[in-house]
Amino acid sequence: MFKPLILFISLVFVSQTIGSDFNKGIETIELRKSAMQGMWLRIKRLSPYLDVDENLEYGPELAQQDAQDISLLLEQTLDLWPSYSNLSTKNYTNATPAVWVLPEYFNKLYNQALISSKNLENNLSKGDFEASEKAMCNLGNACGTCHSSFRRLLTSDLANEVSAWSGKYLENCSN
Repeated sequence: MFKPLILFISLVFVSQTIGSDFNKGIETIELRKSAMQGMWLRIKRLSPYLDVDENLEYGPELAQQDAQDISLLLEQTLDLWPSYSNLSTKNYTNATPAVWVLPEYFNKLYNQALISSKNLENNLSKGDFEASEKAMCNLGNACGTCHSSFRRLLTSDLANEVSAWSGKYLENCSN
């Protein structure tokens, strides 16, 4: 009589734990998604500013703010990759399981992106466009390499994503 009761209680406890981790995983994925979309928006806004030498409505103040926001978003999402958010097999995230299988490589690329974003922020605040372009190139390389290694892309996403990380920023990039 006690064995079935203990088994039932154990199953309830395990299912609640799994359900709790699942819900935390979904919340974490949504936070990550929002942060990545915020970075993407800022990068798309900032890129043309670095490409042209003309005075645009988008000026140095907004560029500096976007660079600062990119750094902040990268810092805030650094710890949003716990194992319970590995729900890629259930199609809740475009992150591949490789994020959790190769955490050292993932963290290396993530830290390269963070360092590049800080360099971009600092160089823009000094008005150093040449160094800012190199920092943006390094940011693009880090993000692009990470996405190509750890993000599942649909064919419809590929053209949009690849176009943002290729072209001019790859010409004079120094690591």
